[in-house]
Amino acid sequence: MSETLRKNRKLYRRVTPIIKHLERYFHPQVDGLDRIPDGPALLVGNHNGGVMAPDMFIFLRHFAEHTNFQDVPVPLAHDALFRVPGVKQFLESAGAQPASREHAIDALCAGRKVLVYPGGDWETHRPSSERDKIDFGGRNGFIKIALRANVPIVPVVSAGAHDGWFVITRGDQIAHKLKLDKLFRIKVFPIALGAPFGLVLGPASIHVPLPSDIRIQVLEPVCLDGSVDDAYNVEEHYRHITDAMQGVLTRLARELRGKPN
Repeated sequence: MSETLRKNRKLYRRVTPIIKHLERYFHPQVDGLDRIPDGPALLVGNHNGGVMAPDMFIFLRHFAEHTNFQDVPVPLAHDALFRVPGVKQFLESAGAQPASREHAIDALCAGRKVLVYPGGDWETHRPSSERDKIDFGGRNGFIKIALRANVPIVPVVSAGAHDGWFVITRGDQIAHKLKLDKLFRIKVFPIALGAPFGLVLGPASIHVPLPSDIRIQVLEPVCLDGSVDDAYNVEEHYRHITDAMQGVLTRLARELRGKPN
């Protein structure tokens, strides 16, 4: 076992009691963990709740504990977070890497699992009116990663975590005018309402998520075929996986809100 993995597992063991305590706030239900195969795999999730992303921490805790801390994924995070003192050290302790194709493939080739949220800042700051929508913004790089590394994709669908605040707009035009994309690779400047201050402005704004039930469903692994250089093949895989995730998200959202299927 590498020293890096040993340190990652040690941190997960330390923070698990804290996350468990916070989970009482969300009443989470995590299903399908036994579908995650042994060995390297690309775990692909939908992103919710802004920078707080409570469902991400809940999933990581449940999966680590499910494997008795023997298997800890490598989360990929926006590189802007690694520029924040304190946050950078925590992310590195958790085994996180700046989101890039190279970091993902290196980890997968080393036999690790990688957790990626293709929608990134675009999806996690989507308007609340679109809370039950999978929106990767056409980002299909995760398909190319899985094809190049020859690993299965395991979709992880989460519902309810975006209910902890109210996003009025993701503010992509504001971000463009502020040149955030060129400066920080950030495409949004959200305007939202959230605790404790009421108004939430900007992609780095911290808010306290309101209580909301969270449901997380792991889908069956998807083994890809075909060429990574075939744009049609990549797009077909992208549509297949996002359509499957959307179907599950729609069902979970209806169950959370007591609506008939």
